[in-house]
Amino acid sequence: MKGNVKASTKKQFVDRQVAEFTAKDPGTGELIKKHLTVLDMVREYSHPNSYVLDVGCSNGKILKSLSKVGYQHLYAVDIQDKSVSAFRGTNIHFRALDVEQERLPFKAKFDVIIFSDVLEHFFSPQTVLYDLLPSLSPHGKIIFSVPNAGWFVNGPLLTFFPAKLFVSTAFGPWGHTYHFTFFQVQKLASNLKLKIRELTGGPLDNYAFKTGLKKLGFDLFAAASFPLLRKWPNIFSAHIFGVLEKSNKKLNAKARFDVGV
Repeated sequence: MKGNVKASTKKQFVDRQVAEFTAKDPGTGELIKKHLTVLDMVREYSHPNSYVLDVGCSNGKILKSLSKVGYQHLYAVDIQDKSVSAFRGTNIHFRALDVEQERLPFKAKFDVIIFSDVLEHFFSPQTVLYDLLPSLSPHGKIIFSVPNAGWFVNGPLLTFFPAKLFVSTAFGPWGHTYHFTFFQVQKLASNLKLKIRELTGGPLDNYAFKTGLKKLGFDLFAAASFPLLRKWPNIFSAHIFGVLEKSNKKLNAKARFDVGV
């Protein structure tokens, strides 16, 4: 599902959004639970000699965690040129660029490409993935996380309320340009002839992490929700986590043009 964002001001919006997030969370360098989930998935599907690319890396918390456990070939891109200072003195190769407008400057073939809460910010995630597939090694993995627009809080808001009212409070001033559900992730993979190696939901406490609902006992409800999460992940998952890989199916060039996930 698409939203409306002015392309000419995308970078300014990202800079402002990150500044606001940093003001609320000065940052201890620690990974919150959804990032830890992505990190665990990366380590499961790779090893220290793997080539890993983080798209939309922000301050590089995931890659820095990999570096600490011996990963040698780490690459990162982000639309923020301010991120460059976060990688000084590290073994992470960083470039500031907009992957929707520019090609990757790296010649490496990547064993893992990470999109941690990034795909929902693209105007056309299908086009971005299509353009990056040549940089994925034959047995490489795309590991991603996206907010689940279909869970029981987001779904009714998106369905019954004006989008502007919803996204201006829950997703920032403009909101996400795409709202993913489990079905839409499956459709995206199908459009790009990608195999779904893993597709799972994230616990409700990912959402509680950013809200005041913990004060109302929401964290207890989140802990009690795991049976519901296992049975109905599309409804009770605040986040969607997945691993995609190339298949033997031929990819048509028309797949680059996103006709709506």
